[in-house]
Amino acid sequence: MIKSSEIQEKVIEYLSDEEEHSVKEIKKYLKERNINNYTEGQFAGSMHTLVNNGTVKSVSRGVYLLRKRRNKMKVCFVVSPIGEEGSEVRNKADKLFKHIIKPVCEMCKFKAIRVDQLNDANSITQTIIEYLEKADLVIADISGHNPNVFYEMGFRARTNKPIIHLKTKNEKLPFDINTIRTFDYDLTDLDSVEEVKSRLEKTIKSFNYTENDSCSNKKNDLSQASTLPLLYQILDSISDLKKQI
Repeated sequence: MIKSSEIQEKVIEYLSDEEEHSVKEIKKYLKERNINNYTEGQFAGSMHTLVNNGTVKSVSRGVYLLRKRRNKMKVCFVVSPIGEEGSEVRNKADKLFKHIIKPVCEMCKFKAIRVDQLNDANSITQTIIEYLEKADLVIADISGHNPNVFYEMGFRARTNKPIIHLKTKNEKLPFDINTIRTFDYDLTDLDSVEEVKSRLEKTIKSFNYTENDSCSNKKNDLSQASTLPLLYQILDSISDLKKQI
């Protein structure tokens, strides 16, 4: 006979999408996973245990929901020029997201989100504003001097929450923002890709994402973390000087 622990494991697995599900749907999932040989008493007892230990919430009679876990992945909102489908701008944005941003975020336990990948009933503008305000981290690619990106970058800055700036290697920034610390990348150079990924990872891990910190502590954390891009720029400059010598 199936053990109650096996039933509980599969129930948690099924409810991990954090949507509400009925007993009928749960039992169907158990059947699909070859969990058949159990009694109604076992099933009821398993659900009772999950509710009592706080893993599962009973929303209404016969409907359950997995309680949100505290260690849920943090969100990184990605801001970049996107362009039309099939355009050179979109191709570059997709490569940057796929080969640099997303793998680093996953390594750091973040979920990387770009607005065009969302299915949201709200307007695009409202969705962007909400993510700029609430996301744990924002990574902005300011290559190409896109005005929308500059606006979103400024909006994020007012929240005093972590933001990291990227740009194409050797691209010059406008005078008004040329003091912003950025990480340069070159999608045609594998060594450059690996280097910027390493720098991103270290910077992401240097931020303090605790929501209960005071404003002054947040500013201190951001100030400390923002020195990393500056140090890397100094190292790059030294390396360039060595090559010239």
